[in-house]
Amino acid sequence: ITDIKKSEASLLRKTFNLHPVTEEDLTLSHGRVKVEQFPNYLFCTFYSIEQVKKRVKLIVMDFILGKNFIISTHKTSIENYERLKKEGNRLKKLFKEGAETIFHKLLDEGIDKFFPVLEALDDEIEKLDEKIAVHSSSKLMGEILTVKRKIVEIKKITFPQREKISFLAKRKYKFIPEYSLPYFRDIYDQSIRVSDVVENFRESIGSTFDAYMTSVANSQNDIMKVLSIIATIAIPLTVISGIYGTNFINLPGQKVVDGFWWMLLIMALFSLGMIWFFKRRKWF
Repeated sequence: ITDIKKSEASLLRKTFNLHPVTEEDLTLSHGRVKVEQFPNYLFCTFYSIEQVKKRVKLIVMDFILGKNFIISTHKTSIENYERLKKEGNRLKKLFKEGAETIFHKLLDEGIDKFFPVLEALDDEIEKLDEKIAVHSSSKLMGEILTVKRKIVEIKKITFPQREKISFLAKRKYKFIPEYSLPYFRDIYDQSIRVSDVVENFRESIGSTFDAYMTSVANSQNDIMKVLSIIATIAIPLTVISGIYGTNFINLPGQKVVDGFWWMLLIMALFSLGMIWFFKRRKWF
């Protein structure tokens, strides 16, 4: 059921004898990841994901697994689910194998959706690293923080989801036969992969942020170095111009016809000499 309404949740409760708490959970837009066993069904909440343009969107998937029935609800349409609905022969075969087989298939499809999104995130992080190596701009900071927010958002659900899927793979539940456990262990392995990749991305974006800050600091140091060199060169020029700007009656060179141009020449030689000295010391 896509975008379940309260009236539909109420009808499901009456038809399948669901607990009122389950009815309430079905209508939540951001439920907590959970696996809860009731006398006549197993209720699970997990998350899938999709990327809409450059945004990451988490999709809540609720499952009610009972004897000979499976109910799934989600807020938005999931492409893989819609495709499965249209494959009549395949769906008929899955129903013959049991409701837990369909539950496994739907959950597996939902977890698989993480990998394309994570690949896109990996590409974004690589591009950020390349941009930082070329030039650091204030715009890059915004891009880094955007990717970091995506990773944090995904990380919030990957660890609890991995833990709850491990319950399905390791614990005994009334509506999951023992022969189905290897299939859920496979999903558990995938959830571990997702969690590990997200953790690696968290470290990578942290390193990217550190590299950006280092690049910005180096740029500021270069700017300060240039300004310091300019100020240092200006000091002797200021001294010379200050001396010859005094109002003494008897000042050496005061009556020289070309004195002004000689002063400029001396100031230029001072400047060139200091630039040569700085270059020789490799200060810039």
